[in-house]
Amino acid sequence: MSELRFDPFGREWITISARRLGRPVTDAQAFCPFCPAPAGAGPAAIDGSEAPRGDYEVAVFENRFPSFGGPAAPEGGGPAVPGQRTAPGLGRAEIVLYSPRHDVHLATIPEPGVRLLVDVWAERTAALAADPAVDYVFVFENRGRDVGQTIDHPHGQIYGYPFVPPRVARELAHVREHRREEGECLQCAVLQGEERAGARIVDREAGWVALVPFAPHFPFEVHLLPRRHVGSLPDLAAQERAAFARLLRRTVARYDGLHGHPLPYMMCVFGAPHAIPEGDIWHLRVAFQPVERAAGRLKYLAGSESGAGAYLQDATPESMAAALRGVAM
Repeated sequence: MSELRFDPFGREWITISARRLGRPVTDAQAFCPFCPAPAGAGPAAIDGSEAPRGDYEVAVFENRFPSFGGPAAPEGGGPAVPGQRTAPGLGRAEIVLYSPRHDVHLATIPEPGVRLLVDVWAERTAALAADPAVDYVFVFENRGRDVGQTIDHPHGQIYGYPFVPPRVARELAHVREHRREEGECLQCAVLQGEERAGARIVDREAGWVALVPFAPHFPFEVHLLPRRHVGSLPDLAAQERAAFARLLRRTVARYDGLHGHPLPYMMCVFGAPHAIPEGDIWHLRVAFQPVERAAGRLKYLAGSESGAGAYLQDATPESMAAALRGVAM
């Protein structure tokens, strides 16, 4: 059961979902619930598997330990005080398996498999956006134990939030203000400037650019941006989806080569909030947010970042982009 509780100081919803405590944690030697059950496996192994019974390329299913969805949690915490309120934790939480193989990831899955994955992301984004309980659809991946990945099998998640998340709401206000004052898309203007400057560009693909942002929140953060003004994954044309798949694979390959091992990261797809009246105001952005500032050295989001919300970086974005460009492909 899930419940939303409103923080009157941050003016944002916090999700309470105690059932997530029971979600499985596996290591490389343990039985993986996302791998297809092996031939001849006993009932216990088959019952513990969440993967499809037959062959598959990409699989999607409801999370058994979701943050959202299911019956509402009972209200608790005593009598309400000013500014405090609750709401049912409606919404959706899905798991996306990238491959039946356990030993691959976005850089090593063959290109047709990543191209299919992009189509699946787009299809599920459109489907969840049609759910009346969903206000925002968020495709993401946590790769590595250092960012909270609990099962090593290559997979990501899709949340259908019953509210617009705080970061997206803030950015929406900013792009709306820029459009009103300047008559243009803020992201389009930034992208054009970055291409002229060139110092933070990491890679290019037909219709797409990969760059380190001017003011990154994370070390070696990279944004993948379509040159065409497009709001969300379902809006991408077929050739744009194919180019996106190629750039995805190369970006992760660069991360793998940067420090000589798979870099832990969060991949976040920031698409348009589907309920806004200005349907064309948002520009799609796919952000990779690593948490390793140097080989074997984690960037902890400690007091300044997590406490005050003020991010610090140990290197310049220009040097980060140069390091990523220099990875042998």
